[in-house]
Amino acid sequence: MKTKLIDISQLTSKSLKDKAYLDSFSEYYKLATVTENGLWHNNQNVLDHVIGVYAGLETILEYKDTEVAQKDVLSNYLSELIGSQTRQNILKVATLLHDIAKTDVLVKKPDGTAGCPGHDLIAAGRVKNFAERFGLDNKSESYVERIVRYHGFISEILDLMIANQDKEKYFRIFNETVGDVAIELTLLMHADLLGSDLEKSDKQGYNERINLLSWMLELLFLKDNS
Repeated sequence: MKTKLIDISQLTSKSLKDKAYLDSFSEYYKLATVTENGLWHNNQNVLDHVIGVYAGLETILEYKDTEVAQKDVLSNYLSELIGSQTRQNILKVATLLHDIAKTDVLVKKPDGTAGCPGHDLIAAGRVKNFAERFGLDNKSESYVERIVRYHGFISEILDLMIANQDKEKYFRIFNETVGDVAIELTLLMHADLLGSDLEKSDKQGYNERINLLSWMLELLFLKDNS
């Protein structure tokens, strides 16, 4: 049976919420069976979270809070073609798939918290299962895989920046580790925060991370144009 192609440029958070892809992307809707609980997710259903993250990315890509010069740089960067897809479409696919493995790794603890350790690495290994569905060739698939693989790592980098008060050191480590998907990871992390419950549960921690991401993105703009 031929795989039904999903046009990522036409996919929206609203169409996801309306279950427009229930047949062609059924794995996504199985995330409704998983509920996480902690600072980032207050008994939050994973399907609600990932749709919220995609909506967050849509907001970011409207560039309303982006300076004009940065908007032009970012827009040009995301329009770059990587294999069969633009960087923007690659980022959208990675955003869709970044938590796709949470159905398999939920751990409930005695204190009532629940999380999904290792989901980023497992999800990265599953990107190949969706490549044909989203029209990814080998090169664009590789980029999606790396963004998914490292989306948990950037969260850990932010934690280290805050805990050890040395953002320059950990920014350097981040750059050296993730290579040329650093901008995409920064944007996905921002969207992930927007789709989480952290702003309500830890306003200070949320603001610290948003500010760090803005600082990182500014440096990445400079690096990309040097």
